[in-house]
Amino acid sequence: MSHFITGVVVEICTPFDEKGEIDWQYLREMVRWHVSCGVSAFFVNGYAGECHELTFDEKLAVLKAVYEEVHDDAKIMACSFENDIRANKRLIDAYEETGMADCYCITAPPFFKYSQAALYDWAAELIDYAKRPVYIYNCVEQSVLFAPDTLAKLVENHPNLRGFKDASTNVVNFQQCVLRIDPENFDFLGGCDGFDGIMVLLGAVGCVSFMAVPYPREMVDIVNKGLAGDWKGCIEAQQKVLRIRNIVKKTPFNAGWNWAMRYGFGKETRSRMGEKQDWVPYEVKLELDELMRELGYEGQDIERTPLDDEMAGITDFR
Repeated sequence: MSHFITGVVVEICTPFDEKGEIDWQYLREMVRWHVSCGVSAFFVNGYAGECHELTFDEKLAVLKAVYEEVHDDAKIMACSFENDIRANKRLIDAYEETGMADCYCITAPPFFKYSQAALYDWAAELIDYAKRPVYIYNCVEQSVLFAPDTLAKLVENHPNLRGFKDASTNVVNFQQCVLRIDPENFDFLGGCDGFDGIMVLLGAVGCVSFMAVPYPREMVDIVNKGLAGDWKGCIEAQQKVLRIRNIVKKTPFNAGWNWAMRYGFGKETRSRMGEKQDWVPYEVKLELDELMRELGYEGQDIERTPLDDEMAGITDFR
């Protein structure tokens, strides 16, 4: 069995304007830019895309916009991260009616910690329901992670499960999964930008990456070198991205990533979560700008804002 998804799957943000409406022009231009940078697929309506902030109709509209810009240049993995089985089936049905997604991604239910037996039933029902390949997002922020034995049982009994994005941030957990499931016939994907390269070297065939939103070329470099067996080059490329990530992680999610778009893409964007969630401290902007200059990007003129003064010393988001 050949791999269905390989390379960098960019976990796109959903860009918003000052009024909180989706910035459709920005979205379309961003997608075209990502394609030009060599990404393999798009992760649409994920958590970094603020699916929790989008209406049902907006999710379909975002999918349509991405599809119209991608054409046949990359695949689309449409996410269904709804709160219950019925809502997920409704969204998957709507995705299917468009014919625009190549595959789907599901994750564990939110809020309450499921047993592994209940988690198995949840995932199995959705995997069997979907008419296209399904991927699982093992998300550390959810109430529960898929245990390696649970994942292996799902793979054995439900052939429509095609791959797995492991964002557990636990390399031992990932290796336990690879031990149980043939990586030649299953699409293991890295899910933590802090060590996606390591995961490729250990058996993944790509990654789902939020760092690829502002830094697609850098993430493609990591994965390509890892898949080529260039372990030294892969680690060097990973550490380059890690230096950037260490800085943007000093901001609220997704603020630093949205701000960093001004370097590669040429203009930053914002979330739908409010200006204080979008705030990037002045000192962090300076730190990022210094690193960007070192890495060959054009520097920016950074000025203090009134919000910098209002929020000075407040770092309760980390």
